[in-house]
Amino acid sequence: MSVHIRAESIGQKLHRLHMSIDGTDIGEYERSQEADIDRKKAEVVAAQALLLSLFRKHGELCVRWDGKGRKKSVRRADGVEIGVIPKSAWRTPSWQK
Repeated sequence: MSVHIRAESIGQKLHRLHMSIDGTDIGEYERSQEADIDRKKAEVVAAQALLLSLFRKHGELCVRWDGKGRKKSVRRADGVEIGVIPKSAWRTPSWQK
């Protein structure tokens, strides 16, 4: 069982990254510019076990960057934080290469 990520354009620069497993939508990973889509897909794969566990327990997920806390926050659909993507799963942003 692996997470499938589909990028959908939502403007001139941004893309929404939909996560699904076996055809079931499990949520959205951080919005991304085209140059960072592959990096964020790799982050989802690296954090797959955590994301699936949280989805099974809480339902649909939304992952967003929390600039104040400097973390990638995993939230329920109602915005309540239920987890954090570990830094070990993060990949280098395109602007830092």
